[in-house]
Amino acid sequence: MKKITFLFTFLLSFFAFGQSVATYNISFTNYWNITDHNNGNPFPGNPHWTDLVGVNHNSNVTFLEMGSTATTGVENIAEQGNQGVFQTVDVQNAIDANNAQQFFDAGDLFLSSPSNTNVYNGLEVNEDYPLLTMLSMIAPSPDWMIAVNGLNLRESNNWKSSITIDLFPYDAGTEEGSTYSLSNAATNPQGVITNISCVPPFNTEKVAELTISLESVLNVNNTSFLEKVKLYPNPTNGNITISNIQNIELKTIEFYSVLGKLVKQIEVKQNPSKLSLDLSQFNKGMYLLKVLDANGASHTQKLVIE
Repeated sequence: MKKITFLFTFLLSFFAFGQSVATYNISFTNYWNITDHNNGNPFPGNPHWTDLVGVNHNSNVTFLEMGSTATTGVENIAEQGNQGVFQTVDVQNAIDANNAQQFFDAGDLFLSSPSNTNVYNGLEVNEDYPLLTMLSMIAPSPDWMIAVNGLNLRESNNWKSSITIDLFPYDAGTEEGSTYSLSNAATNPQGVITNISCVPPFNTEKVAELTISLESVLNVNNTSFLEKVKLYPNPTNGNITISNIQNIELKTIEFYSVLGKLVKQIEVKQNPSKLSLDLSQFNKGMYLLKVLDANGASHTQKLVIE
């Protein structure tokens, strides 16, 4: 009953107050290299970053923090690049408690790769979960990683257009070792997460850079929509008609879930005054209908399928 109550409250606030959903692209650039990061230690033969994984969440939960002990999920990523426990326990518990929206995996990056940058496009974030936590293992290593903790994507009630962060190495405090090596003895008792810049083999140079860029924002604005395009019936059993009242030149019609996930996209090849659509394949529930015109303006309205 608790989850049902929360979902109803979330949907009501989403549509009543015009909550927005932002889409971000994430670019991870490697700067870890044999010149700057082998101070007193041989550089590893197969240097790479394990999958850069993350979660967007609210301020009620913290997944890792400097000076605190690492969870088993964070430990497994730092020591092995294994994301399983972090995804199924750390993140899932936060989702179940309504403190996180989703887990995501931006992939790995080998230093032998022709590209020095890994790009993850299309991360959809809503206003209830605007904080971003991400981490990846420096591999091979005892328990070294890079991490971003609770980065806020919003400022003054707006989505930030671009954020660039220099990344430095951290020690998870769970395994002994001071060289690029695996399977060392466990730290006993367990230590805390610390910054190991200037600790061999590292120096003051960053090991990576993260750029998070805003691609688009989906807003709910019923008044603006109804002045241009009328949707009926709403609620519907699956068949709807879109009436182009002001005869604007339509480009695309998109349907989104309440979490901002694109469900269906239709290209409008002509410019009919009325357009009939069969949505009987949709599950029952609430959706966002977004109409994009030829001038780049978008008009959005909620749609209920019963």
